[in-house]
Amino acid sequence: DDAAADDDDAADFQVQVGTGRLSSSGVTIHGFETQFLRELRVGDAVVVSHPRTLTDETRIVQMVLSDTSMAVSSPFSSDLVSTCAFRYIAAPRDAETAETKAAKKRKADNSRDDDAVGDYAGKGGSTLVYRERKGGMIGGGNGYRIVTQQLNETKSRTELLEMRVKYKSDRHCA
Repeated sequence: DDAAADDDDAADFQVQVGTGRLSSSGVTIHGFETQFLRELRVGDAVVVSHPRTLTDETRIVQMVLSDTSMAVSSPFSSDLVSTCAFRYIAAPRDAETAETKAAKKRKADNSRDDDAVGDYAGKGGSTLVYRERKGGMIGGGNGYRIVTQQLNETKSRTELLEMRVKYKSDRHCA
């Protein structure tokens, strides 16, 4: 059983030959006839047989900008002035289901929406927040209070706004 597990781990870290050639300037890698977008992802390792040191140097991919441009974690021992062949090792990929990805996206969107609207955030569509004029102000003062109402079902941002419009004292919906 342990031998089978070790074989699976070894399969996860296979060295593959990269398409095209690359050169470097600091942490910036320039590709020539490369396919960085198809072959590499953030976290993958790029291995180059350095022409000056004659040793294999490995760097971790930090960002892939295009098929011919990417950035790595740290510069090679010296810039790769002439183009070099390269190899890469793909980092293990997380096996996320479409459902999990959709839930993460919803959570991130709700958080972003709540941050964007401050006091009037809808907490993911489950809370209605509106302003209400305070009663009993002497001389007709402009006193308001913020009212928070829990909803039985989740509403969209548009539905929350339509509900707030019903409260005439809410200056954001006038």
